[in-house]
Amino acid sequence: MNSSALTNTVTSTLFWCHSGTAIVNAPDRIISVLAGDLVIAPAGAFITSSGAAGHDRGATGVVIPISFPGMKITGATRRMHLGQVWSDRMISEYSRSMLGESELSADIMKLFDDRAKPPKMPTAPAALAVAKQLQANPADPTSLIDFAKRQHVSSRTLQRQFQATTDYTFSEWRAAYRVSVAADLLSHQFTITNVASMVGFDATSSLTRAFKRHTGTTPSSFTTGAVGMGAAGVAPQIPPLTTFARAETDQVLWIYRGTATVTTAGYCRFMGAGETVTIPAGTDTRLDIAAGSIALPVPVNFDERNGTVDWALVFGMCEMTTPFAALEETERKLAEKDLIPTV
Repeated sequence: MNSSALTNTVTSTLFWCHSGTAIVNAPDRIISVLAGDLVIAPAGAFITSSGAAGHDRGATGVVIPISFPGMKITGATRRMHLGQVWSDRMISEYSRSMLGESELSADIMKLFDDRAKPPKMPTAPAALAVAKQLQANPADPTSLIDFAKRQHVSSRTLQRQFQATTDYTFSEWRAAYRVSVAADLLSHQFTITNVASMVGFDATSSLTRAFKRHTGTTPSSFTTGAVGMGAAGVAPQIPPLTTFARAETDQVLWIYRGTATVTTAGYCRFMGAGETVTIPAGTDTRLDIAAGSIALPVPVNFDERNGTVDWALVFGMCEMTTPFAALEETERKLAEKDLIPTV
């Protein structure tokens, strides 16, 4: 699948690097990630680390997939560095995806207001070949005329191909692509001066002009700690969650942070951090998770006395697929009447 096709593809999975390092292998590109990185990738992406599966017990990184049935994020694979201060917020989002929720939280969706999205790939053969060369080396200074000679077409033909299929002239397309690469580098703590040179701008002033033209803001807004591709800063508070779901198999729920109330027919329990509860298969369950709290589905052999969040994440991803499924609308309405917390 080429990059132009991916531009119009709904990306189905987020990958959050909780700890260590790993590699995201997506259909359109391969990206190395470190703790605090978030990658948006199309269907088919998978994780490896040092030649071993990313979810493997011997892997050096813990990378958690986050996907919702209603999640609609378009575009090619890309990475942003949020920093490890976002870890609990992203783990809570992973938990939501495992508890039957259908949509990504609104505050997480805001991260994908992508001001530095790569320009779409041209489809005409000569322009596509040139675009792929620039993807491989954004700093390539080759002129339109010289690229045209290499493709055995006139410079006018090559220019028309870019404009007709990308809405950019050749020079505009190259600048837009350089800006998208630069934004990614800036989110990983490279200096603006170094980034300008790395992507092919002859001066930081040229990089700044290109950023203002293509993103409406300056490169500094994409550095770590700013809002945008490098949106580290303070993560939004974990919101409260009430969900009605059913487990297909016996399921253990671990309160990793804060508090939660578990309600089933004839049973209600208020739980604090570190406690677990086993929910029998086929049981309609109401779960009320307090603001700032995280409830994680974990394997049945989880040891609440010695278990860690890394253990819960790694083994949970290995042994569980979709622990809880949301109740259908009619079932939920009945559950809302019957499952009333009493503590």
